[in-house]
Amino acid sequence: MKAPLIIIIGHYGSGKSEFSVNLAIKKARDHNVCLADLDIVNPYFRSREARAFLSNHNIEVISDTYNSTKGLDMPYLSPAIQGRIAKRDKFLILDCGGDPNGIKVLKQFRDLIYDTPYEMWMIVNIFRPETSKTVDIISMYHALQASSGLRITGFINNSNLLRHTSVKDMLYANQIMQEVVEQTRIKVVYTSGIPELLKQLPGDILGEKFPIQIILREKWL
Repeated sequence: MKAPLIIIIGHYGSGKSEFSVNLAIKKARDHNVCLADLDIVNPYFRSREARAFLSNHNIEVISDTYNSTKGLDMPYLSPAIQGRIAKRDKFLILDCGGDPNGIKVLKQFRDLIYDTPYEMWMIVNIFRPETSKTVDIISMYHALQASSGLRITGFINNSNLLRHTSVKDMLYANQIMQEVVEQTRIKVVYTSGIPELLKQLPGDILGEKFPIQIILREKWL
């Protein structure tokens, strides 16, 4: 039986790499975890930057061929990623590029993934201009599916304004995501945020509450 595979996608600024790192730490409590960084476009806030931190949680991180912390920002990936997708002997999390062009790299692995059990979650931050409206989120949803050749199976509501986020902001984001769910018939898996805010949200918020520890940003501005 193959180990679980979760693919994390979303526009730049959605917080997908921060979520991916936190998800890896959560799953490492009960599983052997591998976090594979497929983002060859964006040089900021990528999960590979947290390799040393994650190794303390016994999490394997693979990305570029030279396995460097900063990466070389070249358009290729470690062959080890394909090996992990094929073997599926660890709980595998794929942190993918942040727009339809960046996610095209995932398409090279489609044949290894499509007919196997997997989840692909789209991270949404409604306070980013590209995904600020229901119509924009749904447009991005269709574009990312088309570029990857895979199905999105869930949303992660990671809407935030960094340290300026309020409970009111999160409730507004929940309303927007409710509209997205109604139109796509795709569920919200998690509503993520810092623990102090999550504690103030009502019990009927969409998805499970997912506390985020800020790891990739040296300063949470």
